Amino acid sequence: MSIANRIAGLLALAALGAGSALAQTAPAPSPAPFPQGAKATINDKAIERLKAMGAHLRSLKAFTVTADVTTDLVLDSGQKIEAGQTVEMSARLPNMLLVSTQSPVRSRKIYYDGKNVTVYGEKLGYYGTFAAPDSIAATLEAAAKKYAIELPLADLFLFGTDKSNLGAITEALYTGPQRVGGVLCDNFAFRQPDVDWQVCIERGKNALPRKIVITSTDIAERPQRRSVLTWKAGTAPAASAFTFKPPKDAKRIAVKEVKA
Repeated sequence: MSIANRIAGLLALAALGAGSALAQTAPAPSPAPFPQGAKATINDKAIERLKAMGAHLRSLKAFTVTADVTTDLVLDSGQKIEAGQTVEMSARLPNMLLVSTQSPVRSRKIYYDGKNVTVYGEKLGYYGTFAAPDSIAATLEAAAKKYAIELPLADLFLFGTDKSNLGAITEALYTGPQRVGGVLCDNFAFRQPDVDWQVCIERGKNALPRKIVITSTDIAERPQRRSVLTWKAGTAPAASAFTFKPPKDAKRIAVKEVKA
């Protein structure tokens, strides 16, 4: 599955109810307008920058990233409304991960300590645990395939690997500079079957994704999901924080494998 299709997956968890030629510091000139109906183009520099971002992500041994996520929900009438949540992910490579998802109505945490994954619904007071492989990448794949659990921001672990499926990209453009949270970035737009997506990549040696925008083009209303990322590269909690310790009143439930 491609990066963009995985990014466009649900952030809610079913189990509980739910460098580069452009890496410069000087401002880049605004690109010429791309005329409607123009022939699809793959800008080699855009692909190079995407690969450089992936390589930088893979070089990080520990990090904490916070994402303000806004998702378009399409009503039966066709009207789009926005729903927001905050996702915080901390990782210690290769085998520790902690993900917290907060919204006004939901609060969930996912713990992975190298042996087990626990999904905890704080507001509901339920948690489920299943045995996991010995790496983050393998655990993300097992969670998705065996339990239909898509972890938020999981695609950050796909960039720069053979699972990124860059061959699915049919169009790649550099659209110009942007500032995201005060950080100077370059924005790139990509297209592949059923989805358009953009990523703002920080300039300089810290080639981090600062904003990701996904548009589902196979839906008439073209809903979007926008994630604005704030990074603390090299920073993550102590190892003990990645092991779930159930609160006194928490109730354990089974996490069942999905049928093929």
